[in-house]
Amino acid sequence: MKNNNLDISYQNNDIILKSMAQEFKDKSLKFYGINVPKIVTVIPANLPSIEVKEDRLDFIFLLEDDSLLHMEFQTTNKKADIKRFLQYDARLYNKYERTIRTVVIYSGKIEEAINRLDIGSIIYKVDQVFLVKYDGDEIYKELNEKIDRKLQLTDIDKLNLIFLPLMGSKKSSDEMAIDAVELAKKIENEDEKTYLIGALIGISDKFLTDEYKNKLKGAIRMTKIAEMLIQEGKAEGKAEGKAEGKAEGKAELIIKLLNKKFNKIPELYVKRMYELNIDKLEKIGENIFDIKKIEDLDKYFNDN
Repeated sequence: MKNNNLDISYQNNDIILKSMAQEFKDKSLKFYGINVPKIVTVIPANLPSIEVKEDRLDFIFLLEDDSLLHMEFQTTNKKADIKRFLQYDARLYNKYERTIRTVVIYSGKIEEAINRLDIGSIIYKVDQVFLVKYDGDEIYKELNEKIDRKLQLTDIDKLNLIFLPLMGSKKSSDEMAIDAVELAKKIENEDEKTYLIGALIGISDKFLTDEYKNKLKGAIRMTKIAEMLIQEGKAEGKAEGKAEGKAEGKAELIIKLLNKKFNKIPELYVKRMYELNIDKLEKIGENIFDIKKIEDLDKYFNDN
């Protein structure tokens, strides 16, 4: 259950997804060599069968032509990465059945990476953007001057601010992420400031070291988005608590029924019953009269 503290773990956070949707909506990415229809919104890609990697951060956008843009932010260029992209897109297609275009945006000092995988019947290709080619230090100066002069930021300015931590710089990506957030905090328009900081958090989440995650927490602590994240965390915590309580009550009821049916079930089964989620418990409840021996429960535990 979540506590009241600000927790930086945002990939599936509604506030961050809303920020990404707001800042990318109706914008063209041609400036970065990404020639796709304009972005309509960001959509959640809840694909639980996908193996989660700590160095992976991706967003799925719905485009004007009803296709999908899978935008992945990478801090590595390992050969295994493109295999993972293929696996992800195959499952994404299975869920939405739409045309998918994958763009991999590379940060740091990465200047090249594998973009094509030929496995016979399937030829898989991704588009690539290497942000190391963009002068982040110069772009930072230009943005800082504009914001200090209270000038309106263009769409390209906003995207440059979001991508700033991934651009080429004398500083590390960690340092540039903090600098970019501090820059965004100076923007007077509260909504614009909030969504830009939210998008920066979304972009920076997976490559920041623990030290800089703590610095980022400090940098955003007094901002509107920090309060939004804390409130969302409280709401999620309450929902999780209710779900946990419901599952525990269901487990207790099923254990009583099984004890009545088999006199007493082994302690191992009792323990494992409490580890099941509510869906599995309900399945056991629905099929309890078909359970002839205690070992029949194993299939529910093995699938958990």
